[in-house]
Amino acid sequence: MKNLMSATGLIVVLVLFLAFNVFTGASLSGARIDMTENGLYTLSQGTRNVLKDLKEPVTLRFYFSKGLAQQAPGLVSYAQRVQELLGEYAAESNGNLTLLVKDPEPFSDTEDEAVAYGLKGVPISGAGEMLYFGLVGTNSTDATEVIEFFQDSREEFLEYDLTRLVYNLANTKKKVVGVLTALPMDGNPMARFSNPRAAAEPWYITEYLRQSFDVRMLPATSETFDADLDVLVVVHPQGLSKRTQWQIDQYVMKGGKALVFVDPMFEEQQVPEDPSNPMAAMMAERGSELTDLLASWGVEMNKDEVAADKDLALRVQWQTGPVDYVVWWSARADKDTLAKDDLTTAEIDQINFATTGVVRKKDGATTTVTQLIQTTKSSMRVAKSKLQFGPNPPELLESFQSENAPLPIAVRISGPAKSAFPDGRPAKEDGSEEAPVESVREASNIQVVVVADVDVLTDRLWVRVQNFFGQKVAVPQADNATFVSNTVDNLAGSTDLISLRSRGRSIRPFDLVAELRKEAESSFRAQQKDLEAKLKDAETKIAELQANKDSNSALILSPEQEAEIEKFREERIKTRKELRNVKHNLEKDIQKLKTRLVLWNAVAVPLLVALIGLLVWRVRQKRMMEARTAARRN
Repeated sequence: MKNLMSATGLIVVLVLFLAFNVFTGASLSGARIDMTENGLYTLSQGTRNVLKDLKEPVTLRFYFSKGLAQQAPGLVSYAQRVQELLGEYAAESNGNLTLLVKDPEPFSDTEDEAVAYGLKGVPISGAGEMLYFGLVGTNSTDATEVIEFFQDSREEFLEYDLTRLVYNLANTKKKVVGVLTALPMDGNPMARFSNPRAAAEPWYITEYLRQSFDVRMLPATSETFDADLDVLVVVHPQGLSKRTQWQIDQYVMKGGKALVFVDPMFEEQQVPEDPSNPMAAMMAERGSELTDLLASWGVEMNKDEVAADKDLALRVQWQTGPVDYVVWWSARADKDTLAKDDLTTAEIDQINFATTGVVRKKDGATTTVTQLIQTTKSSMRVAKSKLQFGPNPPELLESFQSENAPLPIAVRISGPAKSAFPDGRPAKEDGSEEAPVESVREASNIQVVVVADVDVLTDRLWVRVQNFFGQKVAVPQADNATFVSNTVDNLAGSTDLISLRSRGRSIRPFDLVAELRKEAESSFRAQQKDLEAKLKDAETKIAELQANKDSNSALILSPEQEAEIEKFREERIKTRKELRNVKHNLEKDIQKLKTRLVLWNAVAVPLLVALIGLLVWRVRQKRMMEARTAARRN
């Protein structure tokens, strides 16, 4: 009878367990809870807005060689995250986004399809089988956007990459970039007649931008901009009229995005030479500023000082030999001078600068100012007057005194701001009358990037031109153009796209386990070092005892030697035992931690889900009872 009761009890428990799973599966089928630390599976509001604004159907084809990927477990888990995140996109799109998951098995039609779309395969086996892990997006007009292969190094920017792909499919027109400058960035064939040193060819940065954007050159005297500009790039705004500055101000106030390059000392600026005054060229003003506009955006730059960095200084050839020129420096990823969580600088290795300014957030600014590029702590501000009559790298290096604080060189500005022209458009210089124009005096969210250097755009700092069988070939030496293109591309997107930031990684190290192991290994190394020291002392003692013996009896151990050796052996056995204990305790602590993790996953999480299910059930029961009570009253 007792056995029967036990069997019946087990059956009842099993039935209740199955019933509970069915109940929770039905009641929580549409519920999603993201318990990851950085909300890896929760879409940002910017992504939600992009998906909500889809006006036409978009199809995403996710290609992943599931069978071949079993040889790379880490890749499988990352692919699962990508697929689940894509599922969230489809669920949030109100039916405008369709997700197709495909497995391009070797030599299949699906593999041919993936190759035709331009996906890149990775050899995974000795037989030459290719693993595919990419995404193809298409819209109703057959426009195509492709992620050739999901690199785990970009996992932090996975949401941005996916949202940008969807956004580009919904907005297929090439972005229009207006470049406002008086510099010959687009080339000037006539310049050679007036100044032999002037460049006739376009700057390579202009050609680089034209590969991805519709670039339009705007005169520095412009008082109106094309209505279809997606990004305004202002380069070396030297002596701009108030009306042109007002036009820039209004463009930003009305929601336009701007990338501004100012500079306290643009070294390559060509100035007219005066034969009667040889000092005129040296004394000429080579700086640019937009004091009023920068102030209205919440930042400032001192036009009389440049940034110097001893750790990042570029080495130049001088009369006395090579020397570090501290006002020419290279921002490098390995020196933590490039923002790692911003899309514009996250994957850049090096950007070269020359005589940059320092752009800081003003006191009382209403905007949010985020640093993109900065110097190291080994930096200082140098008076521009020290460079006015020519460089002296050895003297600058000798007089260098670090301020022990990084200096910001490039910043991103966002948030609420007021116009720099509260009284509206400035009047014409000739005083003539014109029709009044409505002026926007406040903006809720401006989007501007300010870089305190213009030399960063010039060819000499980032590209070398080589002759290849009669053709000029540009060979990049730094990532200056990539930074500019990334920034323009980022600003050219919607405000929702710009708002996206890096997220965490799905595969995270067990920090506590690593810390335990690190502490134990540190202790292990310390005791190992002590053992080696004792061994050396014992050998030294034996050698001393041996030296005191007659050479004829060198092979015979004295009682003192035997005692010393026996003492060493005992010490060695004792120390080795201690080392084994350290290792044992290490594994013991780690095993305890693993046990806690297993219990948490096996017991605590299911209990939490069960409690949520019961809570949902209780709420529904309460609502049903209230509905029944109300029905009876009626």
